[in-house]
Amino acid sequence: MPAWRKALFAAAAAALLTAYFIAWRAPAAGTYNDDGVYMVTAKALAEGKGYRIISLPSEIPQTKYPVLFPLLLSGIWRLAPDFPSNVPLLKLLPLTAAFAWFFLSWLLLRNEGASPSLAASLCLLTAGSAWVVYMSNAMLSETLFAALTTASLLFLRRAERQPNWRDVLLGAFFAALAFHTRSAGAALLMAAPFLLVSKRLLRHAVLFSAVAAALCLPWLLWIASNSSLPTANAAYYSNSNYQGWNILMNFTWFQKIHILSLNALMVFLTPGLLAGLPMSLASLIPAALAGGAVFAGIFRAERSILPAFLSAYLALVLCWAWGPLRLLVPLLPMLYWYGWRSLSRKTAAANVCAALVCLTCALSLAQASAKTVRLGDPQPNLHPSDGWYPLTALLDWTRKHTPPAAVLAGNLDPLYYLYTGHKSIRSFSTQPYSLIYSHSTDPIGVPQQLLHDLQVAGASFWIRTPNSTFLEGPHLEQAQIKLSQEFPGTVLPLSPPVPQTHGIYAIHVPNPLLSTTSNVLPALFR
Repeated sequence: MPAWRKALFAAAAAALLTAYFIAWRAPAAGTYNDDGVYMVTAKALAEGKGYRIISLPSEIPQTKYPVLFPLLLSGIWRLAPDFPSNVPLLKLLPLTAAFAWFFLSWLLLRNEGASPSLAASLCLLTAGSAWVVYMSNAMLSETLFAALTTASLLFLRRAERQPNWRDVLLGAFFAALAFHTRSAGAALLMAAPFLLVSKRLLRHAVLFSAVAAALCLPWLLWIASNSSLPTANAAYYSNSNYQGWNILMNFTWFQKIHILSLNALMVFLTPGLLAGLPMSLASLIPAALAGGAVFAGIFRAERSILPAFLSAYLALVLCWAWGPLRLLVPLLPMLYWYGWRSLSRKTAAANVCAALVCLTCALSLAQASAKTVRLGDPQPNLHPSDGWYPLTALLDWTRKHTPPAAVLAGNLDPLYYLYTGHKSIRSFSTQPYSLIYSHSTDPIGVPQQLLHDLQVAGASFWIRTPNSTFLEGPHLEQAQIKLSQEFPGTVLPLSPPVPQTHGIYAIHVPNPLLSTTSNVLPALFR
């Protein structure tokens, strides 16, 4: 490798380490909601309370997210139980998994024919995505899932080329661990036997399926044994939530086609967006060109476990009524690889595109790091109003000025519990089609429904934050304003010393009003 290229790699690695250190030192934790759930369940496991969501008043068993990531987090929690001072230590789990993922991706790309420098470049580009930096420093399971999936693909690719029992067993073992990290691991569990059968490796396919099924069975039995329907306020955190968000068993035919079409468009644009292009009309053409290169490369690829897995995984994403951007992060090294292969025949064009991707990624990461220093939270696309410091000031005031038995409501309920010690609920349910695809009014329910749900759940206080990165945010804010106007005295604003974008309401609904609200709800939904 020429000296100038070594110097360039060294400079890029130094810049990346700086960005990762900034994100690791950022104090925010729990602002994505899912990361709060993982921390709450890790705390429950560490304290011997079982795999339960102890932030909820009902403390229901966790049946939505598989157990492996919070189980590993709980080991750190046992060693350092003082929250939030243990947050930097907890972040070491996704961060370590991220670096393992980068190394395993380098091995996988080398195994696919990439030169050492090309494989390193693609892994550095992956590490330089602002989304990857964030997920490597948040209590989210993506990096662990990506590392385990990549390990399984490595062994399965070896078994595909030189069939042997050892690699099939290891491939099944890591595929099962990936499934115990994220339910999307089912894509690899489906793709691997199909690929092995198509290669006429029937006994290997049976072995993989048997071992993977035996290892995945405990999680399936846990779900089955805790399948009783929770209350409406807790359903979001149970497996029943998943049952209503796929297009195979839900939605009308028009809605299915609408969801599938918009998801396909977003999947096509996602490689460019993950590389650092902003979500704007000006970025539409370059993002489309990047997506075209990536998916042309996948389409032209030889039949192997990699395109088989990508096809199965993308099919799951397309059929899920939610934005696909975050879900494609674990695929990024492979997407870059196929994009490069699509362009590599035209050397000049490939070099220009590579330079543009590197520049876009570097600018995006520099901007994200500067914002992280200012706001205290590395979450991409975060608005200044949703910075970490006003939120912690609000929660600190809430902890000191509300009774210990108070139940808090709001969008980041696991976070509220972790920082105040109060039981917390989400306070609303989401209709994915109305919220994401049709943009209809009241996708989280009419204000009267929210008031009724709050009272049934026994909520004492309602937390108000901007929630700028959540589609539900504006609707929740409008509902809080409408309730304070339409039902004076039931939702009373308090005055903590925080910006006007943040606040807390005391909830007081007399029984006659509650009864009236309950009676009018059926009429509202006819």
